[in-house]
Amino acid sequence: MTVSRRSVLRNFIVCSVGAPSLLCAEMLLDPLQSPAAGAHSSFIRLDRNENAYGALDSTLEALRRSLSFTYRYPDTQNLLQQKIASLYKVKPEQVVMGCGSTDVLRMVADAFLAPGKGLMIAEPGYGLLAFYAQVRNAKVVSVPLAGSHAHDLKAMLAAADSSTGLVYICNPNNPTGTLTPRADLEEFLRKLPSNIPVVIDEAYNDYVSPTPLYASFLDKPVNDPRLIVTRTFSKIHALAGLRIGYAIAATEMVSKLDRGFLQFGVNLLALPAALAALDDTEGLKFKAKKNAEDRLQFSNAANARKVEFLESHTNFFMLKVDKPPRDVIKHFRDNNILVGWWVPAMGQHIRVTLGRPEEMKQFWMVWDKLSA
Repeated sequence: MTVSRRSVLRNFIVCSVGAPSLLCAEMLLDPLQSPAAGAHSSFIRLDRNENAYGALDSTLEALRRSLSFTYRYPDTQNLLQQKIASLYKVKPEQVVMGCGSTDVLRMVADAFLAPGKGLMIAEPGYGLLAFYAQVRNAKVVSVPLAGSHAHDLKAMLAAADSSTGLVYICNPNNPTGTLTPRADLEEFLRKLPSNIPVVIDEAYNDYVSPTPLYASFLDKPVNDPRLIVTRTFSKIHALAGLRIGYAIAATEMVSKLDRGFLQFGVNLLALPAALAALDDTEGLKFKAKKNAEDRLQFSNAANARKVEFLESHTNFFMLKVDKPPRDVIKHFRDNNILVGWWVPAMGQHIRVTLGRPEEMKQFWMVWDKLSA
């Protein structure tokens, strides 16, 4: 079957970027997850790391107020840039907006990936930049995670050379949900050659419970002009369908990213929704607390069944299964539940996004049928 780049990008997922084909076509086109299982189907969707509780009421109200202006081009992007800049005590010109953080990563790829200037990424890791690298005929060096499932930063340092055009670190990591300690990242930045830019993807930052191992590079910045820190409104803010994300970097770095900027790429509805989401700090704290409670409930349910899993700092888990992962995925689909893809680099694990309590109750009922 012929796979177009557009269709792959439309359906891209987290996958093993160390495989011969960076497109991971077998998983992308797997009939177990057909397009028929869309967002409005009867399936319980635990496969996309979406926020099952939806957006805050204040965000939805801002969205409703904007509906009558959809005939206008968006003109409030500067307001959101200023809001984000104020939040993190940077200049507005240090903020890059995009149609989701996927768009921001595309700008990064445009700026730094090309033949002779490749990408270094963890395996398993979030695979979108690997796809962008392939489109640009840039080499991808995938470095397996360490035994703790953190980024193996020593191995990444050893692999860096004059052909390394960009290093990508997702922290917490997708699909493992694990953390790479902040102290180790700072040491890595000190030792990495000074001409190699580094992306720190903090898509799941708001889900991390307080721990000495972790600190955001926006909340606790370092003076390093190579850093590009990306965030998204798709996770805790629950605006995945509106497609809005951003990055913060030094002004010189931003000027390079702006060459790939898509005019009006952030739509009129996303902008006020994102502004309202940032304003509702109490609502976001409640969502983070709720997610921590859901993680604990999931851990307790897994432990009660003696199911192995990776400690998660996100809104999803990696579960170890004792049957072929594809069979387990099919079993759940046959019972109207979609779970995340099998990741070859993780062997016998599957990824499960946290849903609402009633959805997770159904998940474990279907899980128990596996043994029966």
